[in-house]
Amino acid sequence: MTQVQWFPGHMAKAIRLIEETLPTVDFVIECRDARAPFSTRNPVLARAAGDKKVMVILTKKDLADPERVLKWEKILKDEGAEVIAVDVFNDPIKRLVLEKTEILMKERHARDERRGIRSRASRALIVGVPNVGKSTIINQLGSRKAARVENRPGVTQAIKLIKVGPKLEIVDTPGVLWPRFENEEMGIKCALVGSIKETGFPLELITNYALNKLKVTHHDYFETLYGKLDFENFFESLAIAKGYLQSGGYPDIEQARRTFLHDVQNGAMGPMSWD
Repeated sequence: MTQVQWFPGHMAKAIRLIEETLPTVDFVIECRDARAPFSTRNPVLARAAGDKKVMVILTKKDLADPERVLKWEKILKDEGAEVIAVDVFNDPIKRLVLEKTEILMKERHARDERRGIRSRASRALIVGVPNVGKSTIINQLGSRKAARVENRPGVTQAIKLIKVGPKLEIVDTPGVLWPRFENEEMGIKCALVGSIKETGFPLELITNYALNKLKVTHHDYFETLYGKLDFENFFESLAIAKGYLQSGGYPDIEQARRTFLHDVQNGAMGPMSWD
């Protein structure tokens, strides 16, 4: 099995920051792409989090196959996580997160009440791979007025502490948090949902993978979006149909591949799931 690393030096820095921050939080919010909940997970987090409770937010559910989303919600719940599947632009994220926070922190609040202690605001560390929608979620949870910089010994970069309300604070780590891919296919799936630039893997490899899957599962979308094209020479046919020509009149197949990848990443071919 091939293991693929993506900026391992940067990843190591992010891991250290997580390990230093985890003891200061009550639970972890992990954002994953609903189209690839397994491939966009962070295996490092599972090891580092220990017995911390976890809330998984499956983002971009509007771009995913609804049946697959339901399947993954059940899988993750069975693993012990609280799960929310959201459209990051249209769902009431703040309310949903606060409701799940109440569930996660119910035992602690009951314990504090028995001891006559006034419960403090819960604190969560939020993590997620690039372009998963984490920033959009944070913007909906907090406000600029509530965000501040907290400097702690041993942390070279500041972390942002966002006050969601009287009952919850969110710690956002800077930089890119990135897993080591267990195999090449996981990396391809991350590229297909836009979590890494396609430069991490050959564009030809990524688009051929998508074409081979989607011409079976999304056959009708191809004709609607591109017209009748020859699947045997799909990218050459697409380049000609789109007028993507190089000097000399040759089809610009790379540009055709980029157009196809963009359509896949942005939902132009309808809801789809990779995991």
